[in-house]
Amino acid sequence: MRNSLLALGLGVILWLSNSAGAGNVQGIDRTGSPISPGACGACHAGGNYAPTLQAELLNNGLAVTQYQPNTTYTLRVRVNASNNPSRYGFQAVALTGAANVKAGSFGTAPTGFRKTTIQSREYIEHSTPRTANTMDFPWTSPAIATEEVRFYAAAIASNNANGSLGDSPAQLSEALVIAPLVSSSREDKVLPLGIELITPSLIRLSSKESATVQLSILTSTGMPVWQTVIRLMAGQQDIPLRLSDLPAGMYIVRISDGQMQLARKIIHQG
Repeated sequence: MRNSLLALGLGVILWLSNSAGAGNVQGIDRTGSPISPGACGACHAGGNYAPTLQAELLNNGLAVTQYQPNTTYTLRVRVNASNNPSRYGFQAVALTGAANVKAGSFGTAPTGFRKTTIQSREYIEHSTPRTANTMDFPWTSPAIATEEVRFYAAAIASNNANGSLGDSPAQLSEALVIAPLVSSSREDKVLPLGIELITPSLIRLSSKESATVQLSILTSTGMPVWQTVIRLMAGQQDIPLRLSDLPAGMYIVRISDGQMQLARKIIHQG
């Protein structure tokens, strides 16, 4: 009797995850991202729908591979399946940087979908099983476009039988990567700043005007390890660098306003 109740309870949990979204019910990333413990196939199996998943970022209906800062796009996720599934479920996330942090923000959820937050990251997913195989969701890009954005997504083609058996999961074979767009409207792509290394952990910036910029520390291969947004004032300004937790080696300090950038190499002694 106890085993029967346990099995029934597990079945209810899995059905709720299928019907109301794993993020909302389980608090779990099921997109197959680097921080996901497993995509939808961790719970759902046994179906014969052979689904595949596609994702694209649209601007006025046209797919893009680069994004401009603080611009609203449409993330479209589509499940292609055979044998006529009764329902579909979705989950997607936008991540950036070496730490896979939240990238941009999703807009107001259309009917049948919701936004949910898991470990400070924003996810989109179905709130009720969907009859349509396509999910369109508004997404606004980061205010400063310096890092690539990676979209991860997973989905289910379901028999809608109030359980996890007889469903077929799918996930993107690789992340949808959208690179920052560097404006071509200015001939000078170098940010007009003076930069001076005062100590290995302190730089002095000289600017003729105020600006909001992103300050990043990258490894010698270009992998970001720390970043912050700062407000520069006209004149000179000393900026401390967060190097204490990094191993010794060569790093790159990069400053960008989303259209232009300036980079300098530094040596961290550890």
